[in-house]
Amino acid sequence: MPSPPASASIWSRKRDLVYLIFFIIHIPTIFLVDAVPLLPTALQTNLAHQMRAFYVSSYNDKFFAEPPPPWFTAFIAMELFYHAPLSIWAIPALIRDNAMVPVHLLAFGVQAFVTSLACLVQVWSWEDRTVAQKRSITMLYGPYVALGMDVLLCV
Repeated sequence: MPSPPASASIWSRKRDLVYLIFFIIHIPTIFLVDAVPLLPTALQTNLAHQMRAFYVSSYNDKFFAEPPPPWFTAFIAMELFYHAPLSIWAIPALIRDNAMVPVHLLAFGVQAFVTSLACLVQVWSWEDRTVAQKRSITMLYGPYVALGMDVLLCV
């Protein structure tokens, strides 16, 4: 029986390398900023509270500075219970060039695109934030929209 063909190195698969870097950054973002209020108290570290406070003071993101709308809390729960496990799985899967990566990226891409776009629509409706503040927030949410759109366009 012939052995399966060796997959190309992650370094030669530029799109997969971008996804890999994204997931490596995304995991600490989930646990140190986004999902902190949803974590059990025992998992809420001082570092996480400091990072979240820095984010709020730097970006004036109302979703984090004020009690968030229920739909945003649901989006963060999806991030905690779907994005985090997927991201942890995706890192070695991308390195190995696992055949299931495209399937999982499609589901992730749809979810990330829709939820992040909804957040940006809300951000740009805020009348108590400057255009500069909205642009700063857009630079943070935008990559999720772009990554999701990239996945959808590549299917």
